[in-house]
Amino acid sequence: MGLRRSPFYVLDESDIELVRSEIRAIGADERVFVFNRGRRTSYSDEHDIVNIRGDIFPDEYSTHPRDLMSVRAVLAHGHRPNRGTVLPEQSWNDEFRASYLASISVPNLTDEDRRCLVLDAISRAREAGVAIKPNSYIRRVIYGFD
Repeated sequence: MGLRRSPFYVLDESDIELVRSEIRAIGADERVFVFNRGRRTSYSDEHDIVNIRGDIFPDEYSTHPRDLMSVRAVLAHGHRPNRGTVLPEQSWNDEFRASYLASISVPNLTDEDRRCLVLDAISRAREAGVAIKPNSYIRRVIYGFD
């Protein structure tokens, strides 16, 4: 759970074009995305690039929200807007912030994308032993009402 598809899957041209169309859909800067480089899909604060690997694709057999996120939702889970902040890379609160803020601010996400991003944010906190009190936004996105 939480692993998505293998990062060792090599993206072919049709995969790359699909990902590029999703990058355009959310209005991200296509110039910072590189394909089939790095160990996994991730943002490099140092180089200001997003490595895209096979784990951009969901694991449709899982029940974990991180596994089920669409390509578009994974692209939206962005660390770039908070580049250079003091939170350590891959800390639970950095990951929480990336998913939570993406669910609020990234355009052209489906309701299910926003739901998975919020559930991912909550799971990041839970995995770190931190309880999150659902606010009205979280309740609305997950349950459909405040």
